[in-house]
Amino acid sequence: MSEDNKTQRPYAPRMLPDKEYEEINSYVVFWGLFFSVIFALAVGYLCLKIGQTVDAFAPVSVLAMGMAVLFHRRNAFPETVHIQAIASAGTNIIGGAMFILPALYILHIEDVSFVEMVIPIVLGGVLGVFLATVFRRYFCEEMDGVYPFPSGSAAAEVLESNEGSKAHLMLLSGAVAMVYDFVLNTLGWWQELLKTTTFQWGQALADKYKLVFSLDSDAALLGIGYFTGLRYAAIIAAGSFFSWLVCIPVAYYLGGNHTMVVGGTAMLLADAPVEAVFSQYVRHIGIGMLAMSGIIGLLSMSGVVVRVARRAVSDLFFGGRDSSASLLRTQQDMPMGQIVSGSLLIAVLFAVFFHVMCAETLTQTLIAFVLAVAFALMLSVVGISSIAFTGNEPVSGMTIFMIIVSAVVMGNAGMHGRVGIVAILMMASFLCATLAVAGNFMSELKVAHLTGATPKKMQQWQIVSIILSGIVSVGVVFLLNHAYGYTGEGALAAPQANAMAAIVGPMMDGGDAPWPLYMAGAFFAVLLWMMKIPPLAFALGSYLPMGINTPVLVGGLISYFVSHSSEDAKVNAKRLSEGNTVASGFVAGGAIGSLISAVLHIAGIDWFAKAWAASPAASLAGVAAYFLLCIFLCGMARRAAR
Repeated sequence: MSEDNKTQRPYAPRMLPDKEYEEINSYVVFWGLFFSVIFALAVGYLCLKIGQTVDAFAPVSVLAMGMAVLFHRRNAFPETVHIQAIASAGTNIIGGAMFILPALYILHIEDVSFVEMVIPIVLGGVLGVFLATVFRRYFCEEMDGVYPFPSGSAAAEVLESNEGSKAHLMLLSGAVAMVYDFVLNTLGWWQELLKTTTFQWGQALADKYKLVFSLDSDAALLGIGYFTGLRYAAIIAAGSFFSWLVCIPVAYYLGGNHTMVVGGTAMLLADAPVEAVFSQYVRHIGIGMLAMSGIIGLLSMSGVVVRVARRAVSDLFFGGRDSSASLLRTQQDMPMGQIVSGSLLIAVLFAVFFHVMCAETLTQTLIAFVLAVAFALMLSVVGISSIAFTGNEPVSGMTIFMIIVSAVVMGNAGMHGRVGIVAILMMASFLCATLAVAGNFMSELKVAHLTGATPKKMQQWQIVSIILSGIVSVGVVFLLNHAYGYTGEGALAAPQANAMAAIVGPMMDGGDAPWPLYMAGAFFAVLLWMMKIPPLAFALGSYLPMGINTPVLVGGLISYFVSHSSEDAKVNAKRLSEGNTVASGFVAGGAIGSLISAVLHIAGIDWFAKAWAASPAASLAGVAAYFLLCIFLCGMARRAAR
């Protein structure tokens, strides 16, 4: 990412804005929806089995490119862009279904029908498309040079590297990352999560001073860090260091005599693992920061909201003729009148659904309506911004915050026990689907901007695909409950849903939330804003585990060194671009390698060297392998000359 303050970059997409292309046809619709369903099934099962998800863009892009060659498609590039965009809905909608709905079965509530599960997921997903459409022009066009969109940029690089030297570089780097992540996850020849506690000196440091350092050596995370750039990567890493190297040692020093429960066992905080202190206490400070960052983001975007409102009025009362007449093809969105009326319809339909299924009084329905709409608007800005900064979105953290607040409010409105649990989980599934789709679909809209695709067409077919994928994802939850279950021996792990169940159950039975920690995080976000430090980037680092954030910093450092490796500015720009191609290959190849490993894992094929992978020698091997991966990225980028 550029380190200056420019908000826009030179715009030269492969599909020219003033030229028409055949972007949507029966071929695109069939394969897009086909891959959407396939990945909703595969990744949904993967999420419930081992708690991992994989983005569809990399494998679908590769498959679509291969089909274009096989079928001799003359219009390959526009078709491939829209196939992967339609297919992305299959993984975009996963969060709402897989993170929330299994909690019903975990809490032994099994009388919620399939249709009742589908409605909030589909409504939330469609609302997510509408919200992404509303803010597309701001995030993708007006702030083009500010938000790096690492995942969207990587997707665009993959799509555009289908010929010439860039294609060869993409294939080479993708193959390296695929083999690297396959060996990492399937064979275990070196450790993925490099931690200081693996070594005796690191364990002594953790025991005495409660200091732990970790780094996830996944190739895809390194590529995302390269796209993120040094400035935001450093802020994100600073948030992580604040949580792990400041807050956790302070918690041990001041609260060592506090009693906490870890794995069902009561113990003193002084004796608890560092990871437990982070998840039960320090992480909530990050959640408070995320919530306040959403409020700050909305306030800072007040001008954008006013412009959106003006566009809505123009479309509703004047047909939008004056505002849309001069727009290029690449600037055309769905009419604002349709977006506004569709969003209102979605909100009303959810309120009707909630009143019929969950509410005991009209007051409860009105409160749920206000909470759902307010959280969807506020947290969608957080989700989109986090995707724009890092390529990751803290959907589960934002949903947990919403669950806690809603449980308190709805509890005071008279909802308790089973009825309250179902009500909160239905609200959570609606919101989680909205946030997951809004953030991830904004990355696809960034792909449209970078490649020159028509946003309007992408938005229309994303809605169709979201509806289909939403039904399929709920079907996965429903059927796997009958096949395996989510509780008892041999049950699917469903880690996110278990976390939701562990929170909402006690809350609706009179439990309390760590409000002081949320407030501390909220006040700290305000302080960061006063110091002109992006609070959201810092909050993401505070909330996410350190191992996810440190490789982003490494990638950002490599990006900085590559872009400053010559005294010639044009050479630096060329090298930075070459590095973008290599980083894109890392993201795509790493995703495919991880997907292959996950499929083998589910199939029961276990080649993982568990004993070796847990040894200090495997950590040293991991450090060496990761160092070689970094050298490869830096070296391939620096080969470029004028």
